[in-house]
Amino acid sequence: MPPSPQTAKLTSTLHLLIPRLRLLQKKSTASSVVQRRDLASLLENNRDASARIRVENVIATDIAVEVMEMVELYCELLLARAGVLDGLAFGEAGQRMRGRVREEAVAYNNSKGKGTGSIGAGAGEEAKGGSGGGFFGFFGGKKAAPQVQDQPTPSDSEAAVTNSEETFYLDPALDEAATSIFYAWSRFPSEVRELTILRSLLADRYGKDYMALASENKLADMKVPERLVKGLRVRPPSPELVESYLREIARAYKVPWGEEVDVDEQEVDAVLEEVLAGGNEAGGDGNGDGDGGDVGEIVRRASETTELTRATPPKGLHADKLFGKSPVSVAPPGPRSDNPNPRVKVPDDSNKNAPTEVPSPSPAQRGGRDKNGIPEVDELSRRFAALKR
Repeated sequence: MPPSPQTAKLTSTLHLLIPRLRLLQKKSTASSVVQRRDLASLLENNRDASARIRVENVIATDIAVEVMEMVELYCELLLARAGVLDGLAFGEAGQRMRGRVREEAVAYNNSKGKGTGSIGAGAGEEAKGGSGGGFFGFFGGKKAAPQVQDQPTPSDSEAAVTNSEETFYLDPALDEAATSIFYAWSRFPSEVRELTILRSLLADRYGKDYMALASENKLADMKVPERLVKGLRVRPPSPELVESYLREIARAYKVPWGEEVDVDEQEVDAVLEEVLAGGNEAGGDGNGDGDGGDVGEIVRRASETTELTRATPPKGLHADKLFGKSPVSVAPPGPRSDNPNPRVKVPDDSNKNAPTEVPSPSPAQRGGRDKNGIPEVDELSRRFAALKR
């Protein structure tokens, strides 16, 4: 069975809203990365005052991304249960829910001293428009309120008894998603057209009274999650949070800044004092006359020797065993006409001074050669005839 036109419009709006929220998250995250890099540069240049002011933008961007992620999850939940939502909202459960919320709205207005009039901008528009819906259009006038309080219909009484023990309106998950979207719409960090359309579609299902109470987080049995409330709260960050952000940014970009740098400098100073004190006690006066005066020079030479050793490995026949194979390799000599079996013998460590053994030429190799070892013409002719055969 195909979905109803109301459900199709709701799902199409959610299909447009979810990618828009993801795109906003990517843009905000990329902007945060650029701002963090700039903050690291400021910390490196010892411009702490400017960094403490600009880091508030990074904190606000991270909080906005977190809020977008939460709203995106609620939108995905509404998309997955769009059919269930319409089945409940446009049925008997929706009628009972709207009657219950109407009573809560009247009680809230009375507690605020506003009488029995409608609350919020949405209810005001409904009162001006006359019948804003089959279930709550009569609530806009002044004469409709006594009818709800003094002369309740049997269905309203049964609904009050039925809903007195419930802690939700339609469905716990759907109520939380709708309440969060109503609350976040006026406080959302970016203006999104699809979010406004979704708010109006949810208002058609829950009613304007529910929307007005949810936008102020005044519903009796459904509250906005505390995490979302804190994320949408507009207030400057605490000094501890600013300090933590700057410290993490400095650590991520390897910038020497913060309390850890001061501790390291103190430890280095203490170690140097101990070394100098030990050298002075050994018999020097710290001015180079004794052994203690040369401690700094000895430490410096030792460090330089260590760095040179790391940079330039020792040369030798067996250096590849300690420092790995050399990138330069030498191929052994190939056979030639005057040396068909070349042999190269490398002396071992046990007999380094022994002379290298060179094989003496065989009588066959010595035949047909002159004193310099060059083959004669007859020998070359014989080899050429053998090759032709």
